[in-house]
Amino acid sequence: MLLFYRYWSNAPQLPDRHKGKAEEPKLLAEWHKDLTVRLNLRGKLRIAKEGFNITVGGTRAEIDEYMKRCVNHWSFDRLQLDTEDARLLFFKPSNGCACVFGRDGGASVRVTAEITPMGVEGYLPKDWGGVESLLPEEFHRKCHEEDTLLLDVRNHYESRIGYFISPQTGEPALRLPIRRFSQWPQYLKRHPKVTQTAVHRQIMTYCTGGIRCEKGVRWMHENLEQQPGEKIYTLHGGIAAYLAWMNEEIRQGRKQVSDSLFRGRNYVFDARGSTGLDAPMEPVSACHLCRAPTDNMSKCRSRRCHLILVVCSKCDQEDLRCCQDCHKLDDEQSGSRQICECERGREDQLWGAKGVMLPKILAD
Repeated sequence: MLLFYRYWSNAPQLPDRHKGKAEEPKLLAEWHKDLTVRLNLRGKLRIAKEGFNITVGGTRAEIDEYMKRCVNHWSFDRLQLDTEDARLLFFKPSNGCACVFGRDGGASVRVTAEITPMGVEGYLPKDWGGVESLLPEEFHRKCHEEDTLLLDVRNHYESRIGYFISPQTGEPALRLPIRRFSQWPQYLKRHPKVTQTAVHRQIMTYCTGGIRCEKGVRWMHENLEQQPGEKIYTLHGGIAAYLAWMNEEIRQGRKQVSDSLFRGRNYVFDARGSTGLDAPMEPVSACHLCRAPTDNMSKCRSRRCHLILVVCSKCDQEDLRCCQDCHKLDDEQSGSRQICECERGREDQLWGAKGVMLPKILAD
């Protein structure tokens, strides 16, 4: 499995001689579509005028050939992928199987407005350098410094089964009650002081593979007032890169499993469900129904809900509902969209008991 992305305007920027090609994302999408068919790869590929976001799976030989073709393509110019370490950090390979994307139909390759939808039309950071991206080793070290706030940029259901903890307090990172990434800027607009829960001089942000932090955290930096002297960092390559680095540290005998600041499992958007350290770790979450420790996830069975829940394998065999209200909603005949009581409670956390979702924010 490979998970990688690129924003053309972030360092190292795409050379001027290729920018005309980048303005025609359909051509790049056709190149990847042809290559995935030739190599029998499956996956999810999103191409936009701002860059690309790609997850693919296949055999080791197929993946090796795909990486070889990619690094020689114009869209990878200036990425400095000459060494094995650089390629591993950029492509973030992990054990898996192409079957997690389904057995038929090949790869899904689409041209989109954003390579990951943040819901802010036309936004690109004015200054990519305003937020510093740290390699996993440096991120780990800086997390041990005093007056540090850890901020999870993922959706609330992802952070239920795994998150970073503060080595100072043992407390989990700040996790916002958003259900999708497009709610991130909306929530921060409504709650501009959410990161000012304590005095700190640096905010350490992270997400699954780094892509949401690329724009989302820089949007936060440009639109929210920072405390004097405050510095914002992101984890380069996200949790995926941190786990790969930590696995290697453990294999080399430089660290133990208990040294990892990421606890639990890393939620992923394919049939694997989650990834983690090679060595087993205790679940940090409990079953929605029986409260037994588990990191297994499933969905509410209501045809109107489908909330993602933490649920053990035994309870997953039952008629799973997130709350009693979901039984009532299924009994009603109305075809209009409704939300259950527990989802309404989460929405209240987002917008307030009498609040409504803000209109789409337009870039300046």
